[in-house]
Amino acid sequence: MKSRNMQQFFSGRFSGACLAVAMLFASPGLAQAQQPIRFAVFENLDYPLHVFDKTRHLTGGLLKDFTDQIAKNMNASPSYMAYSRRRIEAVVINGDADMVCYFSPKWADKPDELAWSIAALPQIERVVVLADKTLPEAFPQQLIGKKVAVQIGYHYPQIATQFENGQIKRMDQTDVPGMFRMLDLGGADALITSESEIEGYLKNFPEKRHTYKVSKNTFSIVQTQCALSRKSAWKIEQVNHAIRRMQESGEIQHMMREYGMSDR
Repeated sequence: MKSRNMQQFFSGRFSGACLAVAMLFASPGLAQAQQPIRFAVFENLDYPLHVFDKTRHLTGGLLKDFTDQIAKNMNASPSYMAYSRRRIEAVVINGDADMVCYFSPKWADKPDELAWSIAALPQIERVVVLADKTLPEAFPQQLIGKKVAVQIGYHYPQIATQFENGQIKRMDQTDVPGMFRMLDLGGADALITSESEIEGYLKNFPEKRHTYKVSKNTFSIVQTQCALSRKSAWKIEQVNHAIRRMQESGEIQHMMREYGMSDR
């Protein structure tokens, strides 16, 4: 009797172990949750999109809140690494990072080599001039003949032809503060950047807010997406499901309002 009980005990333990192993392999999400999802982030984006500490470690901002929530909805652990605008696409394509958000096929050099999510966060661009200058509101017509500060490596399809034929002179700068400095010094007649970057700059220099005028008309609106590496273990369907949950719950709109941004 004792031997039979022992046999039943070990048989039950063995069956339970087999069931646990079977459940692990039958549930990809459970296995994947043990691995981080690696986000590549743009090192040149600051408040309100990114907040970096003194060592340039990402600690907050709208995009971190957004991607943290994506990871939570995917039952994953997020990690972050900052890259330059020129490197970030290759990093994701090569599989050194799983995903980059606040990106667009329009901005990518090799969009077909990435898997793209549904639309997530809008990027709204506006034109800025000095307060004593005439504010252009019709584009590209009212930018003809002007020097316009823009960010190096970024695409501006609305005025690409005018840049190429010299009707508008492109003044490349490495970052948004450099664009504002160029405007202040008269090296540019106007600058083009997103409203988030405008607000981020003016948050750092609130005393300069009255020295600029910002166009009421939008220069462009891009519904940004997340780009997933085709070498990632994660699937674009998982990313889309996470974004839809955030849209339906109102989380995205709440995040944008919290950082003083509009979702349209």
